Amino acid sequence: MGLASDLYRGRNDFDFPRLWVRVGIVSTVLIIISLASMFTRGLNLSIDFEGGSVWEVPSATFTEAQAREALADFGDSAVERFQEATTTEGGRVIRVSGRVDNVAEGAKAAEALATAAGLDKGEVKVNTVGPSWGSDITSQARLSLVVFMVLVTAYIAWRLETRMAAAAMVAVIHDIIITVGVYSVFQIEVTPATVISFLTILGFSLYDTIVVYDRVQENATRYGRSGQYTYTSIMRRSLNQVFMRSLNTTMVTIIPVISILVVGQVVFGQETLGDFSLALLIGLVSGTYSSLFVAPPVTAWLKEREPRWRQIRERLVAKGVDVSDTTWHVASVGAPAAATSGVPARPRRGATGTASRPTRSSATAVEDRSADPVSSTDPAEATVGDADAAPAPRNPYGSVPPRPRKTKKKR
Repeated sequence: MGLASDLYRGRNDFDFPRLWVRVGIVSTVLIIISLASMFTRGLNLSIDFEGGSVWEVPSATFTEAQAREALADFGDSAVERFQEATTTEGGRVIRVSGRVDNVAEGAKAAEALATAAGLDKGEVKVNTVGPSWGSDITSQARLSLVVFMVLVTAYIAWRLETRMAAAAMVAVIHDIIITVGVYSVFQIEVTPATVISFLTILGFSLYDTIVVYDRVQENATRYGRSGQYTYTSIMRRSLNQVFMRSLNTTMVTIIPVISILVVGQVVFGQETLGDFSLALLIGLVSGTYSSLFVAPPVTAWLKEREPRWRQIRERLVAKGVDVSDTTWHVASVGAPAAATSGVPARPRRGATGTASRPTRSSATAVEDRSADPVSSTDPAEATVGDADAAPAPRNPYGSVPPRPRKTKKKR
């Protein structure tokens, strides 16, 4: 309950720099596994990228064994995927995916499936896609990704800093590798909807990172002038300030995505909704993770090597400050004004008593000054001693004179 209260009230102070080392090891392992899987196993591309045919058989009793038996004469690759789906009217549809030699062979396979299911020839729909169409999608997706990264890098470098732009791109590449690695490890089919989701999650990842950067830049301008904070400590403070916002934004975004995944894929069997929502879910989680544990440490590592922040760190080390302790503290610039003010509070109207304060004789004040040479040289202390030598005035308002009454002008 205490942690939840601190998060709600913004009093949390998680040690993010210490977590960066542990999380960095986890990210490195995940990236190695993802790259190894992509180079060894590859991706499970749909027929939209490699070419092939999809047959839709509207039947309530048609099975996979019947489909394989009907398409046995068209080769081993004629049946690569068998999926059940539900139409908007509640009917059952069987989708059979595979590869045949040409469009004519695809039409003959549709007739064979209709005969096996006991349907008319025109009731089985076939959709044939050539491999050139899939290659066009792949090239356009790569071009879109390159243009996106170049434009975003230029904008962040112009609006914020070059080092922040470089760290943001590292986080984006991290998200891409992790997301594609999940599809490669679990051999999830990659469809055009998946590619669209990839491009969508990049924007969300950068949005969360920009929110962190905006607060970091504000705190660096505010606290960097004091010379008592390293850039890493300012980064820790900024992450704690935006942590709850990032968490709330992610949860609000993930809940409808999970709803689309469950309702669209599991309940209604809509393959397109399932592909789109699954890629979004993986990318949203990875984007939030990278905005807190990938982009900030890279930014802090680059900024700590700037002359300004390096001098601040060296100056603090020379003073004996433990710069590895990034716990947030309030800089002690001087004594607060309330502690040095000798003006008492103004009493309420109608009070008849006088403000009582301790008085000392002049002889006692002289003895104290002679015994303490430091206090005798302090002009503030000397002023207080001289004022205390005289009896306190009987003023109900203390040392503040009352406000003069307004006199009405005679007409």
